[in-house]
Amino acid sequence: MIPPPFPVHGRRTRAGFTFVELSVVLVILLVALLIFSSTVSGMAKQRTVNRESALAVSAARNMLESLRSQDFEQVFALYNTDPADDPGGAGSAPGARFAVEGLKEAADSPDELEAEVLFPVVDDPDTGLALREDVDDRGLGMPRDLSGDNRVDDQDHGDGYFVLPVRVRVRWNSPNGVRQYELCSQLCRFERP
Repeated sequence: MIPPPFPVHGRRTRAGFTFVELSVVLVILLVALLIFSSTVSGMAKQRTVNRESALAVSAARNMLESLRSQDFEQVFALYNTDPADDPGGAGSAPGARFAVEGLKEAADSPDELEAEVLFPVVDDPDTGLALREDVDDRGLGMPRDLSGDNRVDDQDHGDGYFVLPVRVRVRWNSPNGVRQYELCSQLCRFERP
């Protein structure tokens, strides 16, 4: 007689899982589900951040193109914060602040608008808003000669600039807090020959 390949001990072989094995499998599945859900949640937040950032970049670029499309000598008067110097009369110009569709204004926004156009200015209580060459703003390359007379002074150049530094800033309230995008550029007089 040939012996059986496995020893037989009088116990039946078991089938199925024990409670401990089932618990270990459930814990592993739960951890995998938590990792997956946090990844999906993070991707959703990132998708929102990317969409909002794209809106901010597009709005800033569009505003810069709007500035470039205007009569160069009137850009400062059209887009500064002083409505008194608007070329078509007080309050007729677009002004410095504008809305961006799809973004929520930041909590500290003074007028519920998300974006603004900024120039190197000084707001003097006696003389009003002045476009100045002596403003210290490294992002705009200031101080610098704006009038083309080869010197930097403390005079108002709002009526006679050759170069116009500009910053377009978009601030909005995001799920991750207040976010901001800035676009700095230099507008220059362009005359065709």
